[in-house]
Amino acid sequence: MAAKSAPVFTMSLMVTGNLLGAGILALPVNLAPAGMIPAAAGIVLVWAIMLASAWILAGEDDLIQGDSGGLPTFFGTKMGPAAKWVAVAADLVVFYGVLTAYLTGTTTILTNLFVLPVSRPVATLCYFVIVAGLTGFGMSLLRRCNTAILLCMGLTFSALVAMTLGHVEPARALPMRWGFLPAAMPVALTAFLFHNLIPTLCREMGDRGAARRAILYGSLIGLAMNLAWTAAVFCSLPMEGPESTSLLWAFKANLPATVPLSLLLDSKLFTDIGLIFAILSMSAAFLANGTALQDFLLDLTSTYLHTRSKALIWVLAFLPPLLVSIFYPGIFLVAMNVVGGVGICLLFGVLPSVLLLRQGRGAKRVLALALLGLFGAVLVFEVCQQLGLTHINPDLKYWSQYTGV
Repeated sequence: MAAKSAPVFTMSLMVTGNLLGAGILALPVNLAPAGMIPAAAGIVLVWAIMLASAWILAGEDDLIQGDSGGLPTFFGTKMGPAAKWVAVAADLVVFYGVLTAYLTGTTTILTNLFVLPVSRPVATLCYFVIVAGLTGFGMSLLRRCNTAILLCMGLTFSALVAMTLGHVEPARALPMRWGFLPAAMPVALTAFLFHNLIPTLCREMGDRGAARRAILYGSLIGLAMNLAWTAAVFCSLPMEGPESTSLLWAFKANLPATVPLSLLLDSKLFTDIGLIFAILSMSAAFLANGTALQDFLLDLTSTYLHTRSKALIWVLAFLPPLLVSIFYPGIFLVAMNVVGGVGICLLFGVLPSVLLLRQGRGAKRVLALALLGLFGAVLVFEVCQQLGLTHINPDLKYWSQYTGV
């Protein structure tokens, strides 16, 4: 019965901790060419549809009772084998994509802001050895340290926002280019990704209403932090201007927002605090997703390869993102786009929408169709982007009239 009585507040913090990964660092940069007002509207819209998707899943009895065997198995039971294999493929895209983003994001910050005594591949490997090694302790380590990690993240995040206030210029929030917003939606989706936690959350709470409250409260904290961080970055950094301290430079260079901010403020304290926040957020997310990926692969290998080899599972889980991170070190924002535009859209957008469409009546069917349309549009757009069929460039001529460049 103890597993059924997890407090709402505790589980809310777990939701917040899960969604504060690389997405919050990438969000302001990827949304930059659209402008602050479109960016804020997009963030709220994405929060709403990701919350709706989570509520659909949290309302399923199979997940509440802990009988689902994981999301792919759950979708296979509810919608057939085709849905199961779509979920398997999408889950792999999400897992491998976010692990790659955590590795490249952390080492990008280290190599751009610090003079390291080693090369970038060696720095990537050193960070990888630490975080991949910690996954051997499983989720128990993260659960024991979750409150302390979130407290440190909250303090460092507050300090980062406060330190940007001296450079805030509200006029920078006024220009807008709504047409660029669709290109930024995949990364916005990753900034509200916590859905792999839902089966665990439902099982430990054992109550649909409590699970939904935990999801609502935890995601609201994430929404507030994403909006505050985006506003701070937008109003502190010029859109176009000196290289290394503008949003468009960071966008082109595939960099997290802390890099141009650190160079602009030229403050060792800000750089150190930003590094602590980035390492805490991405390392905690790496541990959670790395552990979940190993459990996911254990289920696949034991079922289809008839082996439970821990060495094989570890290699399958961590070697692909490590190799991609070493050979393609500038892939941070690209990885985030693929995770959000393909993996999240399919697994936590299209499939839950189709499930609600099949089960619901009246207003629920209208909601299902709306969600299916929104997630489907982002999916199609991202696939076209990756295939080179569509391409949106920042409108430099538009922004130069506000920067004088």
